[in-house]
Amino acid sequence: MVRCARCSEDSMDAIHCSNCKNHFDFQCSGITEAGYRKLGAERQATWRCPNCKIGNISATKQDIGSPKSITLDDLMKEINNVKLTLAPLMDVMADIKVIKTDINNLRTNVDQFTSKLNSLDERLKTVEKAQDEIHQLKAHVSKLEEDLNNNDQWLRLNNVEIRGVPLKDKENLFEIVTKIGAKIQHPITKHNINFITRIPSRENRIKPIVVSFLNRYLKEDFVAAARSLKSLCPADINLEGTSRIYVNDHLTVQNKVLLTKAKQLARDNEFEFVWVKNSKIFARKNSQSNVIAIKNEKDLHKIH
Repeated sequence: MVRCARCSEDSMDAIHCSNCKNHFDFQCSGITEAGYRKLGAERQATWRCPNCKIGNISATKQDIGSPKSITLDDLMKEINNVKLTLAPLMDVMADIKVIKTDINNLRTNVDQFTSKLNSLDERLKTVEKAQDEIHQLKAHVSKLEEDLNNNDQWLRLNNVEIRGVPLKDKENLFEIVTKIGAKIQHPITKHNINFITRIPSRENRIKPIVVSFLNRYLKEDFVAAARSLKSLCPADINLEGTSRIYVNDHLTVQNKVLLTKAKQLARDNEFEFVWVKNSKIFARKNSQSNVIAIKNEKDLHKIH
């Protein structure tokens, strides 16, 4: 390890000046490490520090003013000194050339990236436009589904759905409905009914009975009379079974799901009342609060 004659810092790798015999690290020597390595052993042995080079040039200028003649050897030495001085500049020029090449490559890459970015931006705009169209289509489909459900419910406006009536071989549905009418003190005749049938149940239970009345008022009175009885079981119409019989409006599948969700939310939020009237769903927090009409999924947020 040697000490640099200029910065006085210790250095593991320093250059020896052939003139002043001092050592200099590469940062203080005025030549890059790469430039020094390229000089070769002979030129490295004659290398002089910047101070010695300046002193030599000053002496040369003084000699020019004197009558002393300049020999060819002196001229060659000066040329060599100039070459040594310019050697680091050659390395700098080479580095600049490499940097220019890198900049050109970078410019090309930036242009390609910009082109791809513009293409991606166009594709993103297309996707955003498609998403807007999808949202519009979804809204339109939802409106059509709602209209279809409303129309389906309108067609069921005169219908009553009776659940919990046990199945019996060779059953007479009109007789069963007649007995229910007698039990709830709302007599029914064939002149009041359009049709009676059992329909499939999604819950895989006893198929409910659907009664279609000739007008809505007969149907509403029949449902009101059944609800006023509070409790109706198979034994009340001479059938075996202990399950309760329910008489309700004949709701569409979508409205049944809506009613189930409304009841669950009502329990969670301590609502006292959820009911169906004229095939429409209503909820009420208590007897003093306002009545809430539940027409769709959005209306469920009103139950809080």
